[in-house]
Amino acid sequence: MKKYILISLIATIFFAGCVKDELPTVQQPDPENYDNIVINELIAKDTTDPYYVNGDGSAADWIELYNKGTESVNVADMWITDKPGETAEYQQIPNTNNNLTTIPPKGFLVLICGAKDTGGADIPTGIVDGKILIDIGISASKDNYIAIYDPEKAEIDKSDDFNGLADDKSFGRITDGGSVWNTLTVKTPGASNDGSVPVVGSLVINEFMASNDNIPVPGDNGDFPDWIEIYNTGDTPIDMGGWYVTDSPDDITQYQLPIDNSGLTTVAAKGYLIIYCDKVGEGLHTNFKLSGDGEYVGISHDGVTITEGYTYCPSDCDLTLPAISDYSCGRNGDGQTSWAVFEPNTNTPPTPGTANGIQ
Repeated sequence: MKKYILISLIATIFFAGCVKDELPTVQQPDPENYDNIVINELIAKDTTDPYYVNGDGSAADWIELYNKGTESVNVADMWITDKPGETAEYQQIPNTNNNLTTIPPKGFLVLICGAKDTGGADIPTGIVDGKILIDIGISASKDNYIAIYDPEKAEIDKSDDFNGLADDKSFGRITDGGSVWNTLTVKTPGASNDGSVPVVGSLVINEFMASNDNIPVPGDNGDFPDWIEIYNTGDTPIDMGGWYVTDSPDDITQYQLPIDNSGLTTVAAKGYLIIYCDKVGEGLHTNFKLSGDGEYVGISHDGVTITEGYTYCPSDCDLTLPAISDYSCGRNGDGQTSWAVFEPNTNTPPTPGTANGIQ
C-alpha cells in the first residue's frame, strides 16, 4: 500500500511541475520613461488674458511640462514643488485620470498652480473640470526653482532660477526641452515656446444647447440642431482644425474636426465657432447628439488630454441645465468663469454665435 502512495505522490509532483512550467509568463508593463519629462515654461503672475481664471476672478499661476521623448509618458504620481529639498512641500500629480496625465511625444501638459475657489480659498491638488490643479503658489520674489520628481522622489528635472521674473512674463526654455532658459516674449502654455503651435488655452466652451426645438442656429439649414459654441478669448485667430469634440469623457476622440479646411475651422480673435451636434459626422457637424437629460461636453486639442470638459444635468453636476427644450447653458459673459442658464423669450436668451447675456 505504501508503494502505491509513494508512486501517486511522485506523479502529482511531476505533473504539478509540468503545469507550472507551461503557465504563460505575465508581462509587466514597461516603466514610464520619466527622464523625458522636463519643466518647459512657467509663470508666477499671469495677468493679461490669463490661461486660467480662478473662481474668485483672480488668475492662477501655471507650470508647463514637456515630453521630449518618442513615447507617451503618464506623469501621474510624479511629484512637483517650488521648494526643492523640502519634501513635506512636494505635491503629487493625481493618478485618477490617465487621459489627462499622459503626455504624448513632443507634447505638453499645463499644471494650474494656486487655484482658488469663489471664496478665495486654496483648492487642494486634484483634477477639476479637466484641469490638473496643484496646490502650490509660485512667487517670483520668494521662490527660485520648480523641480519635478519621479514617484520615488528622485529628481528628474529642475528649472533655472526665475526669482525676479516680471509680472505677466513667462520663463521658459528657448527651444522646447532645450538647456537655455530666458524670459519669453510671448507666453505659450500648452504650446511650443517658439510660437509654432497655437496656444490652446485661448479656446473655451462658451455655451451649448442639448435640446433644440425652436432656436435658429447660424449656418444651419433650419433643422434646429443641438450645438456647442466655442469662444476665442485671445487676440489672434486660432485654427481649431484637427481638434476633437466629444460627449463622453471616456471617448475623447469621438469626433475630429476637419484638418484641411482652416476657413471653416478658424475661430477669430474674440470670435465664435458653432459646432453642430446633429449626428451628421461631417465638417462642423459631429457624429453625436447631446442628451437633454444630461451628459458631457468636451474638447481636446490632441485627442489625449481634455482641454476643457463639463458634465451637465438638471442638478448635482458641473453645470445645471434644465431638461427643457430651447434652454442653453453658457458663461455669464463671454469667457468668464461663472455659468448661467439662458432662457428663450427673456432678456437673456440663448445666443449661438453672438455674445452671451449676463444674468
